[in-house]
Amino acid sequence: MVSVHLAPKQDRSSGQQQRKHNKENQLNLLETLKHYFGYDSLRPGQQELMDGILQGKDVLGIMPTGAGKSLCYQVPALMLEGITLVISPLISLMSDQVKELNQAGVHAAYINSSLTENQIRVALAYAAQGKYKIIYVAPERLNTARFLDFAYYAEISMVTVDEAHCISQWGQDFRPSYLEIADFLAKLPDRPIVSAFTATATERVKQDITASLHLQNPVTVVTGFDRPNLFFRVVNRKGGKETDNSILNYVKRHEDESGIIYCATKKNVDSVYALLLQYGIAAGRYHAGLSLEERKKNQDDFTYDRIRVMVATNAFGMGIDKSNVRYVLHYNMPQSLEYYYQEAGRAGRDGEEAECVLFFSKQDIMINKRLLQYKSTSGQVSDDPVVRANEQRKLNEMIRYCETDECLRQFILSYFGDNSPCTCEKCSNCVVVEDEAEETYIPTGREKKKALQLADLTPEGQELFEQLRKCRTELAVEKGVPPYIICSDKTLKDMCAKCPVDSTAMAAVYGMGAQKIESYGARFTQVITAFLNEHGGETATAEAFSGMTVDTTTAAPARKKKLPFYIAPEKLDEVELTDTCMLSELTNRINALCEEKDRKKLTASFINQLLVEKGYLEETMQGEEKIKRVTEKGRAVGIREEERQAKYGRNYYALVHTRESQQMILEELGKYLLQFTPAV
Repeated sequence: MVSVHLAPKQDRSSGQQQRKHNKENQLNLLETLKHYFGYDSLRPGQQELMDGILQGKDVLGIMPTGAGKSLCYQVPALMLEGITLVISPLISLMSDQVKELNQAGVHAAYINSSLTENQIRVALAYAAQGKYKIIYVAPERLNTARFLDFAYYAEISMVTVDEAHCISQWGQDFRPSYLEIADFLAKLPDRPIVSAFTATATERVKQDITASLHLQNPVTVVTGFDRPNLFFRVVNRKGGKETDNSILNYVKRHEDESGIIYCATKKNVDSVYALLLQYGIAAGRYHAGLSLEERKKNQDDFTYDRIRVMVATNAFGMGIDKSNVRYVLHYNMPQSLEYYYQEAGRAGRDGEEAECVLFFSKQDIMINKRLLQYKSTSGQVSDDPVVRANEQRKLNEMIRYCETDECLRQFILSYFGDNSPCTCEKCSNCVVVEDEAEETYIPTGREKKKALQLADLTPEGQELFEQLRKCRTELAVEKGVPPYIICSDKTLKDMCAKCPVDSTAMAAVYGMGAQKIESYGARFTQVITAFLNEHGGETATAEAFSGMTVDTTTAAPARKKKLPFYIAPEKLDEVELTDTCMLSELTNRINALCEEKDRKKLTASFINQLLVEKGYLEETMQGEEKIKRVTEKGRAVGIREEERQAKYGRNYYALVHTRESQQMILEELGKYLLQFTPAV
C-alpha cells in the first residue's frame, strides 16, 4: 500500500509544461540512479518523493526499513545545484554511510563529535569550496558558531532530516537536540527544501514531525510498514535457563549467519555473551557499561563480519546498517512495539528472508515496569502525567503482542495505523509449529519469493556465490570498509545468475553502478571467468533466471552442519557415462546416487584439484586470472578445451570431458575414497 498526499498545484495553466518537466525529471532520475547506484528501477513511493524534491517541495517519507529511504534524498541531491545537509542522530553510522557514497562515486563527508576540531574545520573549508554534494551532520552541531557561519554562506539546496521520529516526544526515541532543527532553518538566509524520513511513526508522531519542522504543504508518502521478508515469532519461556538453552540452540543451528540478540539489561547481555563464548561461538557484546573502545571494536568486528553474533542492549542497533543480518532474537520483551519493530528491523535489510524471534516470560513485565520507573526518576522520561501514561500504554500494547493469538504481523501493522489487508503465513500465529524447541515451522500456505534466493541457484551457482563472497571480503579488507559496502548478497546472487565476464555485462547486475564496476568489476569477472572455465553448466534455475517467482515451502529451516562428502566406491560403477559432458554434469550424476542427504555435495572444484594433483590439469596465469589448462597427460585421456560463449559478455574456454576422461575421473575418485572411513 502506498498512500500519497500531494501539495496543492500552483498553476493549472502550466500543466503541459509541468508534465514535460516531470518526464525529463524521471529520465534524469533513472540515469542518475543507474550510474551511481546500479539500479534500473524505483521502488514504490520513491518516484513521488524524488519528484516532489525536484519540484522544490517539502516532503515527508514514512517507509519501512529496507524500502530505500536514503535513495529518496541521495538521488535528488546529486541533481540539485548546491549542497544537501543530512541531519542524523546516528554518529556511529555516518562514517559507513559516507564510505558507501564515496564507493559509489559520490563526494560526501560527515561532521560530528567523533572528529577533532581541526578535522571539522578542514571538512567545512572543503564544503565551502563545493567539494561535497552531501554532508551528514549531527543535530548537536547545527547551532554551533562555526557551523552556522558555514551554513549562512553555503549554497544549501536541501536539508534532510533522517530518523525524523526523534523530534516527537510521542515517539520511542525522542531527542531534544532535534527540536533545534527548526531554529537552524530559520537562521538560514534562504529556506531550502526540507525533506524528512522515518521508518516507524504513528499518526500522532507524523503530525508532530510536520508541525515541529514547519513543513510547508509537504508531499507525504506512506508506503506502509510491512516487512514481507521477515518472519515474526513469539516463544513463551519461563526465562533463565530455559531461554538460555533456546538461544544457544538457535545460534548453533545458524552458525554461518549474522544475528543480533537484544537483552533488556546489561547483566543479561554479559550472561548471554559468556554463554556463547563458552560454546565456542564468535560473539561480541555492546552496552553502556563497556568502554568506548570496547564498544567500537565489537561493533566494527560485527560490521566487518569478523564475528557473527552481537549480544546487546537497545543502545546498539540504530547506528547499524549491516544488510545481511539474518535473525534478531529478543532475550527479553522490549518496552514498546516501536522499540521492538525498530530493533527487529535490523534483520533482512537486503530484502532476503530473515527471522525475528521474541522469547517472552512473565518476569519481562516486571523488568520493564522497573525500567520505566527508573527512566522517570532519572529524568529520561518527562514527569508529565500524560507522557507517563503514554509510556505505560505502549508497554501494555507490547504485552498484548506477546500474549495475542492473532496474526503478529497484522497486530504490528494495525498499531502503526496500517490497516491494509494482510495475508501473513509468516508469523508463529499463522503457521503450524512443528517443534517449538527446534525453532522450526511448517507454513500453512504457499509463499512466493520476491527476491533471488540461494535455493534458486544450482549447486554450481551456490559454489560460485561462496567464491564471490570470498572475493568481496578480500576487497573489503583492502579498502578498509565493511563487506556490504562493496556490494550486497543480493548483488552477488545476481552475478551468479547472470555470470558477467566483462564490464559491459556487469552493468546488467543489480546494484553495480559505474564507479563500483570501475573499482571492483574486474576482480569479480576474474572469479566468474575462472569458475566457468572449470565448471561450466547452469548456475541458476530457469525460473530464477527468467525472473519468475518460485514457490517455497519453508522460510527458515532448521540447520545442522553437514558431514563431508562420501559415497561407497562401488556405487561409482552405477554412474552413467555420456559421449561428452561438463564436469558439473558428472558431479550432479554422482551426487544423485548419494543416499545420505546430510552430507555435503561433491563439487567440480574438488575434482579439478584432484586432477591437478594427478597431473591431468595444470594451473596457469592468463593475465591476472588463474585458470586450469589441460596437460598432455589430460589430453591423452580425452579432456578437451572448447570455446564457449557466456550468457552475458565475451567468450571463455571450458573443459569438456569425453567418455574416456569421465571413466578416468571415476577411477581416481574411487581410489581417493578408499583411503577414508565415512564420517558419521
